[in-house]
Amino acid sequence: MDLRERVAIITGASEGIGAATARAFRREGARLVLNALAAPPDDLAEGDAVAHCIGDVTEEAARRRIVELAAGRFGRVDILINNAAVGLYAPPSSVPADLARRLFDINVIAPLALTQLVIPVMRRQRSGAIVNLGSVGGGVSLPWAVVYCASKFAMHAVSDSQRRELARDGIHVMKVCPGIVDTRFRENVLAGQAPSRVESIRRIVTSEQVADGIVRGLRARRRNVYVPPIGKLFMTMEFLSPRLMDWYVARKW
Repeated sequence: MDLRERVAIITGASEGIGAATARAFRREGARLVLNALAAPPDDLAEGDAVAHCIGDVTEEAARRRIVELAAGRFGRVDILINNAAVGLYAPPSSVPADLARRLFDINVIAPLALTQLVIPVMRRQRSGAIVNLGSVGGGVSLPWAVVYCASKFAMHAVSDSQRRELARDGIHVMKVCPGIVDTRFRENVLAGQAPSRVESIRRIVTSEQVADGIVRGLRARRRNVYVPPIGKLFMTMEFLSPRLMDWYVARKW
């Protein structure tokens, strides 16, 4: 996919992976509708090729404004990047149910509902791409982040189901699974704190590397993108050798 003049909606675009992806898309000549709870950085200010839609993506009215802005301002929607998400550090034995519901609203229900709004537009165009941000944590269950992992497991299932449903409509669906990314994720969680041994893990990829992976993945029409690539091996180990993964996780917990 050539991104020049493509119209892309990016959620969670005020910082981290969302802002980095917006910058990468601008370099490629895309036109952007950026959604977040706060305004994106100054270098992504509104202009001829950039529009902002500030609002909570869990609210139906906000989701409709995003799609209406893209269609009204630029006439089409070519790409949807479902990036907005939040974390929560809590084990299965004590995770608060109200925070679990809030996290699922943000990480699963909102991107599913937003995608449902852009699908009719893309079907009329007979083209489009949906990019869902998953996680290596969506393939490996971590006891200190049960609901976050569960939400990413769910998004992986949603993404795979969408890909199989929408292929006949000319709509490509791609799942992106980052590992530990150098963002403010840990500072922005709904509650809790990562175990000290997890806190000490060096962040191994940047937001820009994830953004570059998204661009390359769209060009190659990949189904899955792993950043870093070793993340795929990590998820495979969970499938092939759960005892080995139990041993590894126990050392961090």
